[in-house]
Amino acid sequence: MKCNAGNTNRVMIKNVRLIALCMFLLSIPGLVMASEYAVFTKDIVEPYGFYKKSLALTSKKKNQEKAIAVVQKFVNSWGVFASKYANDVPDLLSQTDGFSAKIKRPVAVGEEALAMLKAGKVGEAHSNLEEIRYSLWRMRVDAGIISLNDKVNDFHEAMEIVLGGIGEDSSAEQLQHLGSRYGDWLAIKWAEVGTANISVADKDTFSQSIKNGHDAIVKMLAALKKGNGVEAKNAGGKVKKSYKAVFFLPECS
Repeated sequence: MKCNAGNTNRVMIKNVRLIALCMFLLSIPGLVMASEYAVFTKDIVEPYGFYKKSLALTSKKKNQEKAIAVVQKFVNSWGVFASKYANDVPDLLSQTDGFSAKIKRPVAVGEEALAMLKAGKVGEAHSNLEEIRYSLWRMRVDAGIISLNDKVNDFHEAMEIVLGGIGEDSSAEQLQHLGSRYGDWLAIKWAEVGTANISVADKDTFSQSIKNGHDAIVKMLAALKKGNGVEAKNAGGKVKKSYKAVFFLPECS
């Protein structure tokens, strides 16, 4: 009996020591198990989906009321998402300085945009929401992560410059300069989007959108070379349509 009691005591002591060791290890920040980035990217799809819809709706004044409803959904959805990861940094983002504050920031940005929308400042709300795109972009760049989302972001920057330069009062010379200065950049960035790996579910839509975008860019650059603003603007609308088709794919998060 004494022998059994002694063995029981030794087992209990070992268990206590093991529990204490586990608690000690978990208290060391560098040893805390982080979430997998792959899981993080799946969880971000819904809140980022509301974010993308928010950007789209705030690009036109007439969508003010719809935008208010969607931005509110974005704020609520991102709030849940941020609460999950604020103290559980995904493994590939572990080197991000101030990750907790950065992952929560979109909620505040969304609330600011809501206030602007309710005050009728739709354009300002759109510009305010853009902060989120660049914040997530910067985190991924710092971590060395290459994503479809950021290839699309790269293209978006080039597209905004080119489309923004096609004004009604632009001269033929100005349009020609715009095409020669930024045309190749735009085409290259779209080609980079086309190199992304896409799941089977979205592959057909993606492939068709890439082809449509390529064809539209070729037509737009040809129009710019001729100095024809009307043709360039029409083709530019198709370029933007192709961009949106890829941007709104679930994988582009």
